[in-house]
Amino acid sequence: MLLLILCVLATAAQADNRLRVSSQKQSLKILLQAAGELEQVPYPIEFASFAAAAPTAEALSAGAVDIGALGDAPFVFAAAAGAAMKTVGVIKLKVTPTAVAIVVNQDSPLTDAASLKGRRITTTRGSIGHFLALAALRSVGLHGSDAQFIFLQPGDSRSVLANGQADAWSTWDPYTSMVQIAGGTRVLISGEGLFAGHMLLVASDQAIQDKAPQIDDFLRRLARAYVWADQHQEAFSRIQAVYSGLPVEIHERSNRYSRPQRIAIGPAVIEDVQHTADLYREEGIIQSTFDAPAYFDDRFNDVN
Repeated sequence: MLLLILCVLATAAQADNRLRVSSQKQSLKILLQAAGELEQVPYPIEFASFAAAAPTAEALSAGAVDIGALGDAPFVFAAAAGAAMKTVGVIKLKVTPTAVAIVVNQDSPLTDAASLKGRRITTTRGSIGHFLALAALRSVGLHGSDAQFIFLQPGDSRSVLANGQADAWSTWDPYTSMVQIAGGTRVLISGEGLFAGHMLLVASDQAIQDKAPQIDDFLRRLARAYVWADQHQEAFSRIQAVYSGLPVEIHERSNRYSRPQRIAIGPAVIEDVQHTADLYREEGIIQSTFDAPAYFDDRFNDVN
């Protein structure tokens, strides 16, 4: 009986030591595994996977995961709704013409941001695609209310664009690469100049308090993994394709152009999040004033 009790206690202690990680379509797990960074980890890691950033934000808010990857737009959306979480790390991506983009069917009459007035734009609510659509409209003096938004998950958005139920789709890689390679669409508006290219690594306040050593170690492993992936783009793309079922060239295109790397939290990152929050507040997406510096924790800033 004593042995059984000790085993139960040991299992509970191990569970308390675990780090629960979320990302879109297991992207972080695949990256870490490919780079060999899941070997000899001194604590258990449990991975959760979602199709878009919003469910990751919900899982962080509910305490179901400890850390996850979010774009600045879904991060603002969740934090403004009261989610107790902070950005603890940042991945910088090179903003290419298709990293984040609004795409239309090849035969669409739309020519620029101004032509989106009165049109149906499909995207995921609170996503970086949602932000891009709003930023594009505002760049020509329009507002979100000047277009009709259809909020769907990426797979559904792709379908409604293809069958003509939407006039434009505001989305991100790898979906942008998928439609570019598949053909039949073109980029109407690129995220260049409208999107800063930051992916935020966000942890719940409870995890920051209870699991700081695990978070610090995990962020270091992630930084090394991105270096490995950049140095082995072809091999990494093949590994990604095995998991995703997508053609290797989609991942090759994304990896070749995005070149992600971990950077320290700094003024430029915080200012970009504040800009996103201000735009969301002006558009009525969030209601309260958002103080961006309050949602960052730079104790893990040593990226080496």
